Amino acid sequence: MLETLITVIHILVALFMILVVLVQGGNSGGVSASFGGGSSGGVFGATGAMTILGKMTYGAAILFMMTSLSLSILKSQGGNTGLKQKLATPGATTTTQPLDDKPATAPATQEPKSDDQGNK
Repeated sequence: MLETLITVIHILVALFMILVVLVQGGNSGGVSASFGGGSSGGVFGATGAMTILGKMTYGAAILFMMTSLSLSILKSQGGNTGLKQKLATPGATTTTQPLDDKPATAPATQEPKSDDQGNK
């Protein structure tokens, strides 16, 4: 339940951060200038656009990192998933054949007998 909640928050923060970064104006004015605005500060004011959007970007980035760390901690405590557990299981090792030897031939397979009408 907690992992699902943090995952939903993580996805929403990621989408919000994408939106905030796209709205920010670079040298060409951003999205506000592309909709016919003559100046890049027309949406949030002359100096407030970079300050508000910058703070929102930093906040979203911090929240994104916190949810990423939380999800990775929850996943690592979740159970028997991981390389150590997979390597510790018996029978997980495979044998390799030396390069000098010829490969072993596989046994021939036999098809089941069929009757006169072609049914097996």
